[in-house]
Amino acid sequence: MTGESVRVANGVQAALLLDVGLRPLLDLLIRSPRSVGEVASELRLKVQRAHYLVGKLERAGVAEVVEVCPRTGRPVKRYAVPPRWFIPYEATGAETLEAFLDGQILPRVERFTHLGVGLLRELDDCWGFWLEQGEEGSNLSMGTPTRKGYELFGGDEPFLLNIGGLRLTREQAGEFKRRLLAVMEEFQTQDDPDAPTHTVALMLVRGDVG
Repeated sequence: MTGESVRVANGVQAALLLDVGLRPLLDLLIRSPRSVGEVASELRLKVQRAHYLVGKLERAGVAEVVEVCPRTGRPVKRYAVPPRWFIPYEATGAETLEAFLDGQILPRVERFTHLGVGLLRELDDCWGFWLEQGEEGSNLSMGTPTRKGYELFGGDEPFLLNIGGLRLTREQAGEFKRRLLAVMEEFQTQDDPDAPTHTVALMLVRGDVG
């Protein structure tokens, strides 16, 4: 690989680099070189599956052989993905910018929903929505007929699902953003490779989504 030089993705490469299902593999190979066996072990894949996925990246020029370790029999190849890519919008095949963003956001939202439903079912089998009068209009919240749900949405369980609106000036909204990012950065420094992964989504946009 050529150091920190930027690679510009073509159409085939863009599809692989933006494939949500390949993200764990890309994360591994961007951090440091790995053999197919190491990929299989770390991602808990069958060796045949790992070989197929790494080969797919190599054929497209996304992954490269950076080391060949000699051993008795066939040498062991170690693969890496260059650390910097620019993926042009035009290379993705998306017809609109909205479709381009949807392709990255929606699969993750669907996965988030699936994981969230698992937590809901652990607490109760009967869920619905509560629509109630609030201070400025109506409030819509999830819950059970007996008001279970606080443990998930308001208690200490590490699960948060909240979409709301704030009336802020541009300066206030900018400060709100800076504080959110600062908290995210603070906890990133506490990252524990042996702890379970938690997904965090931070979204802020001017306008009302309902």
